[in-house]
Amino acid sequence: MTKSTRFAVGSLFGPSRSDRLVELLKELSRTAIECAALFRETKGRDARAIIAVEHKADRIVEQIHELLDNSFIMRFDIPDSMKLTDNLDDVVDGMRKVALHLEAYAPFVSELSADAMEVFALGEAMLHDIDTLVDMLAGPRLSLPKVREVTNRIDAAESMADKLVAEKERKLVAEYAAPGANAIGFIATHQLFHLLEQMTDDANHCANMVLSLARKEA
Repeated sequence: MTKSTRFAVGSLFGPSRSDRLVELLKELSRTAIECAALFRETKGRDARAIIAVEHKADRIVEQIHELLDNSFIMRFDIPDSMKLTDNLDDVVDGMRKVALHLEAYAPFVSELSADAMEVFALGEAMLHDIDTLVDMLAGPRLSLPKVREVTNRIDAAESMADKLVAEKERKLVAEYAAPGANAIGFIATHQLFHLLEQMTDDANHCANMVLSLARKEA
């Protein structure tokens, strides 16, 4: 089945399911932004509240999985839509993991440092750009140039996060290289930045999935 035929058939038989998918993706995107705002306000210290929002995201993901599992023809590629859903869920899961990490290592990470919050801020900005991409899914047709413009911005943010984390790793090695340095403190801080970086990686994967959807509609 050609792209044009698949699009025409999907428009004829599957608009309600496709529209519902976009609605649920929008709900999931807004939930991710809600979780990021909560994380920023509490600096990741309210694990219970963050987990509650993460559970809310999980319920939306379950609805999307059920919708996609029971669909045959849709406007958007089903495997890509599934990956987009799971990658966005991974970003929310990442915030939960950071909150639990901070709770477990509280004696060694008293609060998130300015450089840690800088990496997180990049991830939060990426989520707002992902929300813009999800908004585009509701249009009659994805514009590949417009999608690429946003995904390039997300990719640049992810590259900046990688750079910041690499710089932090070098500083950590210098800080904890002295004899008698606190090994647990090193592990706690190193793992914290790894988790923050993973969130930006997952956000970038979301952008790549929307870009894939746009290319398939082009």
